[in-house]
Amino acid sequence: MPPSPTSPTSPTAAPAAPLALDYANTLSASRGRASDHLAAWLADHGVEPEPRFGPLRDAIRTLIAAAADEEPYPAPALATVNAASASAPQWLELTGSGEVVAHASASETDRMLADLARSAIALLSDDHHAGLRACQAPGCVQFFVRTHHRQEFCGAACGNRARAARHYQRRKEQEDPAVQKGTNRR
Repeated sequence: MPPSPTSPTSPTAAPAAPLALDYANTLSASRGRASDHLAAWLADHGVEPEPRFGPLRDAIRTLIAAAADEEPYPAPALATVNAASASAPQWLELTGSGEVVAHASASETDRMLADLARSAIALLSDDHHAGLRACQAPGCVQFFVRTHHRQEFCGAACGNRARAARHYQRRKEQEDPAVQKGTNRR
């Protein structure tokens, strides 16, 4: 099983996004075009793409969007996530030397589906979903966990894009009254 992407690589590293959030963000948009990075994400995690991964991602995105908007979770999305969570029975075993070994009685695909669903369940529980947000940048479809009370964007690029759009809009509004009065700027 791949290492957990939620554990930082060094003590000073910023915490990585929870597995479910990273998975949900395999769908992105740029300049009005949606991009699906699910197959590449699965390959990076050593799992073969399979049709069940798409609906699970969509269900997790639906639940994250509901949490970000402080709305009730839709029942069909809950059913999809809960079914995936139950698809791979797992248990822990304590060895004589004090090590914990995880076991699962399922295929690698079922284990990954279950891990993703369980990560989403942990992320969306009452204790953790308060920081979930949808990026406020124009055209962005990404989600993030707020790390600062004023954070509105999933990353610096989206923040820069939103500031540039506001600047452009202000300039356009300043120039519009001059155009309406009949003055030509050449």
